[in-house]
Amino acid sequence: MKSNTKNLPACTSCEIRGNALFGELEITDLDSVRPLRSEQTSYEAGEYLYHEGDIPTKAYTVYEGWLILYKNLDNGDRHILSFALVGDFLSFQTGRNIKYDHSAVAVSKVTLCTFPLNRFKKGITKLPDLAFAINTIIHKSTERCHSALTSIASHPAEAKVAFLLLSLFIRSTKNKKQTECIPFPITQEDISDTLGLTAIHVNRVFQSLRKQKLIQCKNKCLWIPDKIALAKVAKIDFHKLEASLLFV
Repeated sequence: MKSNTKNLPACTSCEIRGNALFGELEITDLDSVRPLRSEQTSYEAGEYLYHEGDIPTKAYTVYEGWLILYKNLDNGDRHILSFALVGDFLSFQTGRNIKYDHSAVAVSKVTLCTFPLNRFKKGITKLPDLAFAINTIIHKSTERCHSALTSIASHPAEAKVAFLLLSLFIRSTKNKKQTECIPFPITQEDISDTLGLTAIHVNRVFQSLRKQKLIQCKNKCLWIPDKIALAKVAKIDFHKLEASLLFV
C-alpha cells in the first residue's frame, strides 16, 4: 500500500464525481467536504484493503481499479458478494463493536480516496446534506444488489453469466466511449464464486457466448459488440438495467 497526501485531485473537477458520493452534493458544498479526505491510497493486485473481522476506521471512494468483496464460508469456499469499481463508496460503517463481515482485496492496481470515519462524523454535524448524500448512495448500491439477486436467481447459467458480464461492462463504461473494451482483471473462477457455478460450467458458457459473437474476452480485456443481444440472453431489458446501474 502507498499513500499520497499531496496534490490530490480537486473534487470540483474530478472525472468520477458524477458517479460517486460527492456527486450527490451541490458543487457549492464541495469546499466544505474536501477536508474530509485525508489521502489517496494505492494498492497492487492481491493486496487487501481490509479483512473480515477488522474494525472499520475509514471509508473509501474507488478512484481507479477493481476490488472484490467476499466472504469465507464455513466449508472453506469463497463467495464473492460484489465487485467494487470506479465511483463506488466502501466501508462506511459506524456504531459500537462494528466489524467487517467480509474482506476486500484488489484484483488490479487500485487507487482510493480515503476518509477517516471520525472526520465524517464531524462533517455531518456541519453539513447535514452529507448524511443524506451518504444515505442516498448506500441506498442506490443496495438497490443494485437487490436487482441483481432478483434478476438472476432462477435463471440458467448462461443468463447469469451474461447478466454479470453486461452489468460490469455498463458500470465500467460510465465515462468511456462505447466503442472501447474495458479492463477485465477478474477470472472465470471469480465468476464461478460469484454465481455459485463451477469453473468448468462458466468456461462452457464463455465458449458459447464467444461462438455467438456476443463477447470478446482476452488479455484481461472485455468487449461486448451487441449489448442489446447480450441482454436478451441475460433475460433483462437493457435500458432498465443501464438506468439502474448508472443511477440515472
